Amino acid sequence: MVGTRASRVDAVDLARGLALIGMMFVHLGPSWVGEDPPVGQMIASGRAAPLFAMLAGVALSLVHRRDPHGAGSVRATGIRAAILVVLGLCLGSLDQMPVYVILAFYGLMIVVALPFRPLRARVLLGLGLVWAVVVPVLLLWLQIAHAPVVADQAELSDVVPPWSLLTELVVWGAYPAGVWFAYVLVGLGIGRLDLGRARVAVAVLGGGVVLLAGSLAAGAVAISRGVFDEWYVQGWRQLFVSSAYPYEPATWKELWLVGEHTSRPLNVLGAIGSALVVIGLCALVARVPWARLVLRPVRAAGAMTLTLYTVHVLWSWRLAVRANAGDDPTARLGSYGDWLLQVVVLCALATVWLTFARRGPLEAVVRLVSTYGTSSAPRRQDAGRTNAPV
Repeated sequence: MVGTRASRVDAVDLARGLALIGMMFVHLGPSWVGEDPPVGQMIASGRAAPLFAMLAGVALSLVHRRDPHGAGSVRATGIRAAILVVLGLCLGSLDQMPVYVILAFYGLMIVVALPFRPLRARVLLGLGLVWAVVVPVLLLWLQIAHAPVVADQAELSDVVPPWSLLTELVVWGAYPAGVWFAYVLVGLGIGRLDLGRARVAVAVLGGGVVLLAGSLAAGAVAISRGVFDEWYVQGWRQLFVSSAYPYEPATWKELWLVGEHTSRPLNVLGAIGSALVVIGLCALVARVPWARLVLRPVRAAGAMTLTLYTVHVLWSWRLAVRANAGDDPTARLGSYGDWLLQVVVLCALATVWLTFARRGPLEAVVRLVSTYGTSSAPRRQDAGRTNAPV
């Protein structure tokens, strides 16, 4: 029989492992070079990273409640966030880096989330949904009023002047924290729910289905009425592609965009919905003993995502450097082979490592540094791992 607490932790690890695998597919899988986008890109692109961000909120809530004076303290969380920002900027500074590294944005959102952790689940969920509508509208207004800004990789050179880095992380970057904080807020709320109960898991799943279906339906109606007829990409594909901004001036019609990483209201609500669907399904699967056994490698990957994400970024960077050094232009295109190889290797590595250790190597270092000098005393049943976001 699976205990409530074990189911909740396993569900979060499983969902985080799937988010990591999805992000790896976006970076390494087949690129959209034909008329229709690959099915895998439609599923993962623009959804894996928001799921990753939402699970940051879930983990923050869990670790705050289980180890409030240790890993969940304000001091430890702040140190952990600073490490993530520095690591993210260092990875982003590598020449020819093909991946937009999320860690610096992730670290900033962790710090901003600190005052919200004591709020009740309903308040956090409601606030997250309101944030998902209001802030994207404000961002679009700012982009309309401002000249187009093309923000490239967040890297160490952006630190001077410091406000340049801050505006890049909050507004102009690949993962604008000002908008993406909606995912963290919803995640904080989900982290306060008992996902080990089937009824709660089904409610999370059902809420996700409603949000996802509603956003896609609204986008489909806009497309059918010709809102985007003059755009380069036509028809149903507009549900899965990015906005023309910042390469063209932003317009208010972008409020109807659902596509990946547009940071518009329908896009954020749809990404919240898809993340809730995954979390709800993972919570239900975690209740089934044989499924937990079969998916153990994915859960192991989700338990040490900082280490595996860093390895993935470095591995992808080396692939890009080698491809750019050759004369074959097709070598730069994504492939199922590169993605599948990384998935198998990294999941196997995580499974073996966690057989002999309690945390991944980077996770252990970050925890040691962030909790040094604090009083860390998690509850007995959680003593093995408090499910911190790193």
